[in-house]
Order: sequence, then C-alpha cells, then structure tokens
Amino acid sequence: MIGKREARKIINFVKDSSKADQVEVSIVNHEQALTRFANNYIHQNVSESNSSISIRVVFGKKLGIASTNSLDPGKIREAVAWAEKIARFQKENTDFVTLPKLASGRYRELNVNVKGTGSFSERDRARAVGAVVDVARRNELDAFGSVSNGTAEICVGNSLGVFAHSVCGDVFSNVVMSTGNSTGYAQAGNRDVRDVDFQELAETAARKALLSKDPAELGPGRYTTIFEPLAASEFIDYLSFYAFNGKIFQEERSYLTGKLGTKIVDERITVIDDPFAKKGFAFPFDFEGVPKRRLVLIDKGIAKNVVYDSLAAYKEKKKSTGHALGAPNPFGPIPLNVVMKPGKKTIDEMISETKRGILVTRFHYTNIIDPHKLVFTGMTRDGTFLIEDGRVRKGVKNLRFTENIIDVLNRVQSISNRTELVAGDPGYGSRFATGTVVPAVKINDFNFTSATDF
Repeated sequence: MIGKREARKIINFVKDSSKADQVEVSIVNHEQALTRFANNYIHQNVSESNSSISIRVVFGKKLGIASTNSLDPGKIREAVAWAEKIARFQKENTDFVTLPKLASGRYRELNVNVKGTGSFSERDRARAVGAVVDVARRNELDAFGSVSNGTAEICVGNSLGVFAHSVCGDVFSNVVMSTGNSTGYAQAGNRDVRDVDFQELAETAARKALLSKDPAELGPGRYTTIFEPLAASEFIDYLSFYAFNGKIFQEERSYLTGKLGTKIVDERITVIDDPFAKKGFAFPFDFEGVPKRRLVLIDKGIAKNVVYDSLAAYKEKKKSTGHALGAPNPFGPIPLNVVMKPGKKTIDEMISETKRGILVTRFHYTNIIDPHKLVFTGMTRDGTFLIEDGRVRKGVKNLRFTENIIDVLNRVQSISNRTELVAGDPGYGSRFATGTVVPAVKINDFNFTSATDF
C-alpha cells in the first residue's frame, strides 16, 4: 500500500507527463494470500503483492490505454507514451464525450478495511483449515477447499478534477466435503474475518455430504424446487450482467429494451444495487472515480433502471450511475453490489410445505444460451436433495437444466425471510471483493432436462 498522498503524486506525475487533452489514472495495489487444502491436508500456501497503473488518454475523440505494474517513474512515462501512441492510431469513438468531471459531492467515506482481516496470517489460515479438517475427520470425510484474504488499495484520478481513494480488505473461504460418492459445499466471504465461522462452514458442508451419500437417480422433468442462496444468486447475477447493463441496453440486446417501467417478474421481487449494504461488500466509488449510489433495479416486479458508466451515460445525455469497470471494458457497466429483498417464509417452512420437490445447494458450470431472452443452462452440484411430504429425504444425483430466468422469476412460490452474502471467488487477478445478497427462493415447475451419473 502506498497511501493517498503518494497515489496523488503518481496521478499528478502522469498528468504532467502527458500531452493529451484528458488523462485518467487508475492505481490498484493489492496484497493477498491463499491456503489450499485437499484430502484433509494443506498442499499450497502462496502470497502475492503487486501494483497496477492503468493510464487512459484522450485526444479529441481518440482514446488510448496502457498499463504497467511498476511504480518506477521511467516505466510510468513509458506507459504514458504507449497510451498516447495507441490513441493516435485509433479511429474516433463517436460516442465519447468526456471523462467524468468532478462530482458536486464527495464519495461517501466507508470503513471497508478491517485491520484483523489484512493481518490474518498463514498460521491463522492454517488454524482455520485445522478446524475444517477436524470436522471432516470426525465424520470420516475428506475435506477440500481454500482460505484466502487480502487488501486492495484503489485510487482513481483524472485531469478534470476527479480523485478517489480507498483501501478495502476481505476474506473468502470455500469448503467441499466428500464421502466418495457424494459431496457437500459451503462458502463465505466478509470484510471482517471475525465474522467467518470456519467450523460452521465445515459442519454445513459435512451435513450435506452425509445426507446425499449414495444418491438416488431422479428422472428429468419439471419439479417444485427450492434454491438456496448460492444457487439463487445466479439468477440475479445473470440479470445483472445482461439485463441491467447500460451498454447492452443501448444496443437493444438487453431483455429490458422497451420494458423499463413495466412488470417483468413476480411482484414480490425487489432488487437494489446498494453499495452501502452492511451485509455486502460495500465500496464508495467506481473505477472512474464516480461516487456510487443506491439504485433500484426492480421494484416489486417492475423494471426501474439500468446502470451506466460515463461512456454509456453521455451517449444518452445522462449522468453515470457509478458502475464503470476498469478500462478497457468492452462488456459495459454492471451492478456489483446487488441485493434482493427477503420474503416472509423460513427455509424450513418452504421445505415443510413441499409435497414433492428438490432442494438445490448450488449450480455448476452455468452458461448463458440466449443473452437477450435470458435463457441459461447448467447443472446442480454439491448437495441436491429430494423433498417428500415436507421433509428432505435423501440425496439425488445431480441434474442438468435449461431455463429462462425471467420465466423462473415469474413462477415464484415463496421467498425466504433471510438473505445471505454469496461472495465471488477472488480468482487470480487483482483482489476486489464482490458478492450478491440473496434469499432462498422456491420455484414452481423448474425444468430439469437430464440427469448425471454422479
């Protein structure tokens, strides 16, 4: 971490080094570490510290972008020169108007960096794994998974007065328990490592693995299905990527094209992009330095808004909603702090009211088939169960499905009264935590197209 003062110096250095009409600088410094385990043993422990400086320059309507992972002034000058050279060889972007200008109000200061999370050491992660392995061995299971934590410093500034700086941290853990012919899964992410109960994660995964041991075969068909938050989050995530994306909306490739202000899903569904939600991964600004704000996407089933970065917003003579991703970004803006409001039933009530149905822990290898119609496919994984006469009876082999997300969200029978943060896996790039806050949902006639062999 270099701190706000040094970050500002770098941004000013880039601006002074460039001959462009406008300049934008994004700085991301991160430190992260990961402990992986398999077959009840730790087999990998790694850590990384890196910096990235992305420079976007503008000559009229020509844009160029270059980056470096060096803080050396000479290397930064080289990146500036490359960005300027790239810009001069570009065709004019007729949609471009300007980089974001200084907002009238400052972004909200948020406490998104908990000291104990960043200092969670390799010994601490080993102890967390130890708690997981103890549960596995006590239940004669094999445990697999990871524990990772990290801190990111993000700073964005431009030649029009924008300057935003924040340091954020997070912890993520996932646990798979295996009996040999069944598995169970649990995961958690949080800003504060003290709020992650590793033993509870292990016990949840173990319970699912044991209950689904020797799974039965269940044929394809339409079933009343209860999706726990891990699975339910994927319905909302695909909506975020393909429906609420302002660029896709402008290009009339979004399901919402021509439908804003109309009812699209069940009236019990309200979805909000809330960058200040305490349960989520709050963050104060986007990757253009524009302050984030709470934005209603669906209000009681009615589509209300799509999200914009500066390029998409200026095209419609609107203001950015604070949803820019790092440049270059050909995909477009997406909401990263999505919250779906809870319903009124407990998940136990949802199960007890089901004569015959399926309980799904999570999905695996989902893919969008038709982005415009929002048809997607995939399979269940790590805990799929048969419900009979209001009770979870046994595990069943995983099922493949093909469904339309909009149709699914119009066949809602009930929504749980408790939401959970489904954290995104940190992956291998710069650390920046994202997640979706969702309840469990019960859907009528979910279409399972075939079964698997496991």
